Amino acid sequence: MIEVTELKSENLSQILNEIEEVFVNELENMLLSKLIEEKSIRIQGQYEEVLEFAGRTNHKIRLRVPNKNVWSVSFRDLGESIRKVLRTGSIFSDEIVSGNSKSGDQVFDHHTNLLLHILPQKEYEKRSLVGNEVVHSSLGYGKVISISESGNVVVKFEDRTVRLKPNFIKLRTSEA
Repeated sequence: MIEVTELKSENLSQILNEIEEVFVNELENMLLSKLIEEKSIRIQGQYEEVLEFAGRTNHKIRLRVPNKNVWSVSFRDLGESIRKVLRTGSIFSDEIVSGNSKSGDQVFDHHTNLLLHILPQKEYEKRSLVGNEVVHSSLGYGKVISISESGNVVVKFEDRTVRLKPNFIKLRTSEA
């Protein structure tokens, strides 16, 4: 959940476009820095694998699991995967990990999943709009559940869940 006091506007469509690119680049750089710095990282949780940094080019990161083959992930694919995690709010959600995508979104392949698990969940959560409260003129206050690939925002209001364009809602900036 993004700290609302740090934002310059409560216009959700403007914020989504401005900060999403910044946060994707920030997470990409953090991930790459950690890989370069540590050279070998143990992925905890579901996978229990060691991931080794095998080099990078201008367009992709090369990785390997010890005693297994080397593969690469393009920066473009990595950025899109990070964007998808920020829009769903969690890399560890059941939908992404199990491969059961209700909304038709593509699920990450095993190598991308390993790469995304290098950073802790809290790094993704504090850069995601999921969980932030919003205000709609007639529906009142609600909470962002997810953001679709087309940019529509799924919001849970007191009595129902709706999918809205970001320009129909504003971020709630006060506790009033």
